[in-house]
Parts: sequence; C-alpha cells; structure tokens
Amino acid sequence: MTSLPPFDPNGYRKRVLAQVAKRGGPDHSDAFELYDLPLDGAADLPDAAVAVRIEDVWGFWQRQRDHPKYRTLVAQLVDEHDRRSAPLRSAADRRAEAERVRTTREQRDAGRYEILDTAISRLVERYGGVPAEKVPGLEEIGALGGLSAAEVAERLRRHRLLPDTAAPAPTPPVPSGLTAQRRAQISALLAEWSGLRDEFVPTLFALLGLGPADAHDVVEIRERADVLHGRARELPPGRLRAVLDELVVHVRDVLAAGGPLADAYARAVVEDVTEALRPKVRAAILIEDRLVGPDYEFLADEGVRLGIDRAVAEQVLADLAAEYGGGVGHAPPAPAPAQAHPTPAPPAPPNPVPAGGDRAWEAPLRAARAALRRGRPAEAARLAAQARDLDDGTAATQVRAVADEAQRVLDEAADLWREVVAARADRRYADAARVLAQLQRRAVDAPAPAGQPDLPTAIDEAQRALGGPAPAPVAPPPPVPATTPAPSARPAAPTAVTARQVDGAVLVTWASPHPAADYRVSRQQPDGAWKVVGRTRATELEDGGAPRRTVPTYAVIAVVDGVASDEARSSAAPRAEAAPPVPVTPAPARRAPSGPPAAPPNDFPAVTNVALAGGRLTFDWPPEITEVYIAARVAGPPRSPTDPTARSWKVTNTRYQIDGGAALPADLARPAHLAVAACRRGPDGTLVLAPDFAESAHLRLD
Repeated sequence: MTSLPPFDPNGYRKRVLAQVAKRGGPDHSDAFELYDLPLDGAADLPDAAVAVRIEDVWGFWQRQRDHPKYRTLVAQLVDEHDRRSAPLRSAADRRAEAERVRTTREQRDAGRYEILDTAISRLVERYGGVPAEKVPGLEEIGALGGLSAAEVAERLRRHRLLPDTAAPAPTPPVPSGLTAQRRAQISALLAEWSGLRDEFVPTLFALLGLGPADAHDVVEIRERADVLHGRARELPPGRLRAVLDELVVHVRDVLAAGGPLADAYARAVVEDVTEALRPKVRAAILIEDRLVGPDYEFLADEGVRLGIDRAVAEQVLADLAAEYGGGVGHAPPAPAPAQAHPTPAPPAPPNPVPAGGDRAWEAPLRAARAALRRGRPAEAARLAAQARDLDDGTAATQVRAVADEAQRVLDEAADLWREVVAARADRRYADAARVLAQLQRRAVDAPAPAGQPDLPTAIDEAQRALGGPAPAPVAPPPPVPATTPAPSARPAAPTAVTARQVDGAVLVTWASPHPAADYRVSRQQPDGAWKVVGRTRATELEDGGAPRRTVPTYAVIAVVDGVASDEARSSAAPRAEAAPPVPVTPAPARRAPSGPPAAPPNDFPAVTNVALAGGRLTFDWPPEITEVYIAARVAGPPRSPTDPTARSWKVTNTRYQIDGGAALPADLARPAHLAVAACRRGPDGTLVLAPDFAESAHLRLD
C-alpha cells in the first residue's frame, strides 16, 4: 500500500490554493489537486488515509475563511466540499476519477503549451532554431499559459538553441527614499480601496486626480490631500474610512512633502507600469519585431489605465520594444500592403470581412477589444473566435489574450448572476440592484441563468421593489453576423464640445448621438501638436494635467465598433464664468469652475447682506426668488453651488420666515466659509442653480 506524507498547510497554500486561484477557481482544478492527493497510485492508497487527508484539507479550508487573498475561493470550496470529495472516498471511485482527471490534465496541458509551441515554431521557421536572447520572452509567453520556466526549458530541449549575440540590458537603478515595504503597503491599500469603491485607482497620484508628471506641484497636492482628508472625516466608521485614512497618510508622507521622496514614487509608478507591460510587449514583438496597430493602441491604453499619461506610456513602449530589438508604430498597417501579391484586390463590399491573407484577423480582433471596452464580453468572445479562425499563425498570443479576458469577464458575470439569484430568492432587492448594476457596467450581454429574467427585466424588478423609478432598459446586444461588424460608414462626430476649469483641472464635456461609443479626447499643446489625454465611455472627461492658467483647445472623437468619427473641437475660451446653470438631478452634480466668485448673470439676481444673527444665517432675498442653495466649506470659500468638496443644502423662503433665518447644521465645523446662491424651478420642475456665487453672498464663520 502506498503511504501519504503528512499534510503541510503552508506548502498546500503555495502549491495548491495559489495555483487554483491563478487559474480562475476550483472549476479549473480537480479533486486530486484540491485534496492534495497523488494522481498516480491513487487506487493503492488506503481509504482511511485518504479520509484523514480529506479531513485535514477540509479543516485547513475552514481556518482560511478570513484569509484576505483566498477567502472567496475557500468559501466556495467549503460549500462544495461534499460534492468534490465524493469521488475520492473509495478505491474504485478513485481509480475511475484518476483516469478521467489524467485525460483532462493532458488536454489542459496541450492548451497551455499551444501559445508557446506556436511561438517556438515561428522562431524555428525564421531563424533555423531558437535564439538564446528570445528564451526569456518564451518563458513569459509560457507564463501566460501557466507554464513554469522549467516546463518551458523542457519544451525547448526539442529544438536547436542558437548562441546569444546581444549584450544584456543594464539593470535600471532602484529608486531611493521609498522602501519596498512602503510601496507594497500602498499597493495593497490602493487595491483594497479599488475593490471597496468598485473603481480602479492604480496610484496615489490617481487617488488625487493627478499623474506622476505632477510630482513637483506640491501646492496642488497638498490642497487635494486636504480635500481628501475632509471626505474621509465625512465617511461613517468602517473599513472604507480606515483605508482612506491610511492612504491620506501616505499621500502626505510621500507626495505632499515634495522633493526626492515624491520623485522616487513617481519613478516607481513608471517602473511598475513598465514591468506590467514588459511581458505583453515582449510577447507581441517576439515574432514580428514590431509593435503596431491595435497591439500598440491597446498597450498604450493599458499604460494610461495603470497610472501614467499617454506620452510616458508611448515612451515606455518604445523603450521596451527597443530593449527587445524591435520598434513601434502609431497606426495600424494599411489594409492592402504591397507585399508578395502585387495584383490589386477588387473593391471591397460595404461590410468587408477578410477571408484570408496577411493580418486578416486584425479587424475582428480590434472589434473584440472594442466590445470588451463596451462591457460586452459575449460579443467579444464571438469576435475573438472569428479572429482565431482567420489567424495566419502570427496572432495566436493576441487572440488568446482577448479570448481569455472575455472568458474571465463572463466567469465573473456568472458569479455575479449567482449572487443575484440568491438575493432575489431572499427578497434582498437592494443587494440584487447593486450586483445588477455591476453586471450592467461590466457584462451587459452575459446570459442570465436558466429560469431567471434577463438583465433589463431583473433591474426593473429590483427598482420597483425598492420603490424607485426603473432605469432606461438596456438594449440587447445587436446580433453578430457571420461577417465582422466593422461598419464602413463613419459615425457622426460629437457635438457641443466645451472645456472649462474645475478645481485645478479642466472638465471637457460633449454631446453625442451614440449611446454606446468610446471617446478619445486630445489636448492641443502650445506647439500645436495634439496629445491624447484619455479615453472614456461617458460624455465628459476631467484633464488633471492641463495648464493651470489657460483652457486649451480639446478634440473629441467617437469610436463605434472600431470605426472613428471626425473630430469635434472645443472653443479656446479662457474661462467659463458665464456657464449655463447646472440642473440639480439625482445624478452626481457636475463640478463648476474654480477661481474667485463671479457675479451671476442677470436672470439670477444676487443674494446680498449675508450675516449671522442669533445663530442663524440671514440675507436679503432677491425678487421672485423663493429657494436658495447654501454651501459651506472648511478649507476655503465654496468654489460654486455644486462644489463637491462643500457641504450644501436647500432653504425655501417659507422655512426661512418660520425659523427667522436659515438654520445651520449643529455639527458644522468652524471656521467655515458660507455662500448663498439663488435658484429657480425650470419648466419641468427641475431645480436650476445659478452657476456661481455673487461677491455679496459670502460669509466667514470663525
């Protein structure tokens, strides 16, 4: 009889839990791995010894239910323990299960080696062997499929290894003044904050709405840190407030002091992004020696998402490509390159799909990435399958990456739908509405489980149960024809592009006829060149890197299914002090211009003679005004009636007369700056505020 070694909890956590979590959960594992049993000789193990091992693993899972990294995984394992351990209880069942698992593992290994084998075969075809300088890149490609360096080396023994002719790249200097422990603490806190807020915040700069290029703007950093600290004080006690408090401490210690420490953190951000992009760049140019088209755009966007601006992201890509002996390009290749087939192609139909030839996979792959950005993973998976069918042997890595991402989002959506099912069964409609909102943002076309309503119906049901208005229904994803959905017609350009200063940044807004478009926003530089400052699916974008004293010109382009519109530009007006009134709606208020208060326009008369009498705020009501908006701010005068850093409330003339003035909140901190703005009701009953405060409408409370 074969004996089992003692159960090693620490080794199990590293060997099993970490790998299972990395692959996406227990559905990508098997009972022998989960219960730390050998596959070979499984039938020879004593049933009693196997039962002890199962209980040891079960007990370990129970002790890990509060583990910060694995608690979700072990909770699922605990719930499914009886089902997953059943095939291991008897020798006969273990023998049959071992045969099934062995076949499954062989198939999984074949899939894991697919990308690596494709890359190796292309290198052998091109060089007559595998160049030694390409081996690190192959190891990283193998890592994308879950292969270790030893498994990659074993695969490479089948091929001729060519000597290395390139000198190794110098090791970049380690930034001083910022310990690895502090960087790890900051990263962990940012990751937790992102999870709690359901919004990705990669760096301390991003937390402040800034970028690494603002490391020397100490005044702006300190102002925003004070605002952030004030917001933390307004949060109720709990983990969200605790995490934000700790992040504010790091902001003040690392960034607000300026100097070498802030510079070190800015360099560390760029280095972290560089390391995150390194394997993707290496995999992309390993074969073709050039990074162009959708690969370049995707990786540049990824750099911006990870916390650096577009110019730095482009420089990082250029440096990485040069490091691996390649180059970069900004535009995708022409649709009909002059290659070995000089015969001109006939005119393409209006909705062309490449039926073959070089890079025929590019259009569906680009459309798949666009679908992912729009929150349509099912559509992305179908398009990635089209790209895989059109692959000429050069796109396996890129197609696999997009297909895996689409599948990951679909798997997450399936987990979210399970939460919805449980919440609906228990009539916890608030929880259901929260999870459904995540599905609407991330995976609007993910299928609902059998017996459940579709997403729009489920959202409508939850809203009705909560007593609120149902949101506009989400249109189902359009049917995907057998041809690539890349419309030849250019979409309509955005309209009414405006740019105005908002709390040290510039808020760019526009209108668009497209309900599900991606928008690319560029800023005109002083030398006339254009710089992409961001991409968004909303109809506004805040540019924190804009010049402080002037409002530059911006250009906005709509991208629908991978096809870009003509650009629409903003006017270059220096300030937006006469901006139209901002409607007060249940949605978050749009921030108003910064700078000293300006006189309201003639149709919003000024509030005057603001004073404090008997603990109440008094002022002269303008003619025909029956409602006012009061804003209070501790750090300085409110910048506008909709200043997000101010505490605001509405007062009616009737309540003012009854109370003998406007009552102030009992917990209002002192000193405080108060300001009063007039407001009116629009034709539809919406409350409309004056765009700014009059000079006569301010008061400081000491």
